[in-house]
Amino acid sequence: MMDFKDFLMDSFEEVEEIEREITMGGRKRKMKFKPIGATTGDEIRKKCRKVTIAKGQKIIETDQDKYIANLIIETTTYPDLKNAELQSAWTVMGAEELLNAMKAKMSDGEYAEWSSIVSQVNGYDKGMQELIEEAKN
Repeated sequence: MMDFKDFLMDSFEEVEEIEREITMGGRKRKMKFKPIGATTGDEIRKKCRKVTIAKGQKIIETDQDKYIANLIIETTTYPDLKNAELQSAWTVMGAEELLNAMKAKMSDGEYAEWSSIVSQVNGYDKGMQELIEEAKN
């Protein structure tokens, strides 16, 4: 039986941090992640949009690289990329600059692994076929 009480605020659980070990800069490192809320996701997407007008048509494009970088920054809780001391140790200022500095010391595959984990943590890990099968059931 369906009950609206399933949708009361108290029935929504706080999501816990997830610890994963990933290779970064040639070494395995323990990191922590926490999924972002949908509102934060909307804010990140808006921040990464570029709106242009072509022949009277409004064209909205999303900078995917910038979106992934911001998703990594907001989802990664350890290390905290917004930490001023960590930024100072890398001689940069700002989370995006820190991420870029770290990225420069990583292989492309290591960065891809990090972004893949962040995507999984945020629930983007399901393939299209899985979504189709869920929709059928």
